[in-house]
Amino acid sequence: MKNLVFTSLVFGLTATCALAQGWNERNNPARLGRLDVKLSRLPLAGRVADPSLAWPGYHWNNNVGGIAHRWTARDPQNFKYKSPSLAQLKSLTQEEINQLSPAEKYDILNREYRYPTVKRVFTQVSPTAESWHGICHGYTTAAMNHAEPETVVLKNRDGIEVTFYSSDVAGLLAYFYAKDATAKATLVGERCYVDTDVALLDENRARCWDINAGAFHVIVTNRLGLLGESFVADVTRFREVWNHVAVSYESNMLAQSGPLETSAPGTVTRQFVEMKVRYAGAIAPKLHPVIGTPAAEYLDSRYQYWLDLDKDGEVVGGEWQDGAQPDFVWIQGASQFKGKWQKLREVYVPRKVRAYEDQ
Repeated sequence: MKNLVFTSLVFGLTATCALAQGWNERNNPARLGRLDVKLSRLPLAGRVADPSLAWPGYHWNNNVGGIAHRWTARDPQNFKYKSPSLAQLKSLTQEEINQLSPAEKYDILNREYRYPTVKRVFTQVSPTAESWHGICHGYTTAAMNHAEPETVVLKNRDGIEVTFYSSDVAGLLAYFYAKDATAKATLVGERCYVDTDVALLDENRARCWDINAGAFHVIVTNRLGLLGESFVADVTRFREVWNHVAVSYESNMLAQSGPLETSAPGTVTRQFVEMKVRYAGAIAPKLHPVIGTPAAEYLDSRYQYWLDLDKDGEVVGGEWQDGAQPDFVWIQGASQFKGKWQKLREVYVPRKVRAYEDQ
């Protein structure tokens, strides 16, 4: 694996502030389905079974125009350009057409020369938006459910040929999942809306001290370890949301101790765990697929926590050790491309990766 971004996510907060207890309703890992909670059956390592999934991608920042951003153009003219008419398209070179935005290309394929997709996107983005605002929730859902897209060349019925680069297609998938997908997301934990002030965090304990460490361990080891399926995590626990799709994990069982007064009810043993979770990284848009290439970047996050175990060795709760933790985790299933998104069936050609390379 190359271009690895490593984070320890240590914020210097004391463990005494954390929620050392069993999970509440919002933190119950069973929200994601029937999961095994017996520690001895949970693998120490695992990864997404299909190497075509959980690909690094772009979050399509609002402050440059989202998927209406002409990301391949030398002068993208963000928020200022005027999309070409059919007559103008016929006079453009193929290179000039290929430098249009993903939203423009999709409208051209649909012979929509009033550009409804572009207009819709522009009502949802702004050059003054914060730099972290975008559709990472759409990109990560796409990467969790669909293989990385290939670059494709398509021609509409007016004879206009358009190259949809891999990231053009990824952007359209991301927008579809962010705005129009019918499958519902299921979340474990709650979003924290405050920054790193400890006093404010303590006032917002329910939202800013979860996800429960025990619930997180159960989800990671079941999803990646037993099922070979991914999940999405907001990897920063504070106000900003940075969704990343999980690729793999490794863990070690370290010290054991007896229960504390703050341990979950029924706890007879505490198990100390160190886990590294690898997430697909946030990268600039690319012409071609990135899995197995130097352009693929990944984010490694290390977590330390205690698990609360009952008399049967089942996980009933947990406690983060040092404040390094995700904010929440979630999953969302695949949706069908219907209505105005029916053409995605032509645009999206999944790349097939036969086996894992060094990531």
